[in-house]
Amino acid sequence: MEDFFATIADRWPAGREDYHWHVVPGSELLRDRVSRPYSEITNRPGLVPVQPTYLHITIQHLAAVSQVTDGELGQIVELVRDRCAAFAPFAVIAGRAEAWEHGIVCTIRPGYLLASLWQATTSAASAVTGGRLEIRPAVFHPHMALAYATAHVDQAAVRAWLADNDAPEAALPVAKLALVAQQHDGREITFRILDQIPLAE
Repeated sequence: MEDFFATIADRWPAGREDYHWHVVPGSELLRDRVSRPYSEITNRPGLVPVQPTYLHITIQHLAAVSQVTDGELGQIVELVRDRCAAFAPFAVIAGRAEAWEHGIVCTIRPGYLLASLWQATTSAASAVTGGRLEIRPAVFHPHMALAYATAHVDQAAVRAWLADNDAPEAALPVAKLALVAQQHDGREITFRILDQIPLAE
């Protein structure tokens, strides 16, 4: 495993706030239950665990705050609000953690439910900005990072530990979409929630 933050330094430098659309599933207590079974491995040297407050499923990395005007952001939010009114709340499953190239990650399924939210946010951004902003991720694959690598880590050793761990899969409720201003310091990702859009009741 290699340093995650080194791979994003050019397109998202440390200290810069970017707008993201996230699903922040359930309560912090629920998110803690997802991350706690892996605390031994996520705290190993070269890995930095994601604190339960900041566990999230990225739907869209919109753009740097400076690249979107307040007027554009307001229009995007209203379009997303209208589109989210068509989706009833649902649940997804966080699978058992895996060792990815740059961190320890739970895949989220079924992907098509969250992909509907990705379609809603990316199409709203394209409609308002005329396609000026890059669509990120271009191919949507929902996941939730439990830890990011900040140095070289022996992936085989991490995979061996995970294979011996019996942490269960976890159901996560999805009832709203969060617009956040997010940044990193080269070790951790943090964000401020700016708005929350409920799915249809």
